[in-house]
Amino acid sequence: MTKLTPEEKDILESYNNDEWVSVATPARMAELKSYAKETLTQDKKITLLLSSLDL
Repeated sequence: MTKLTPEEKDILESYNNDEWVSVATPARMAELKSYAKETLTQDKKITLLLSSLDL
């Protein structure tokens, strides 16, 4: 496991102590969900043939 810097340890400790609060508004959450849905939507199919030498 990698060693954490003092700053990283402070961040981890504050997270584990539930000191982090979400600041996302419902409108922002809807916007992000829309982006995620569009990113994961399969809109085109392609066929790609590769030589075994290219793998």
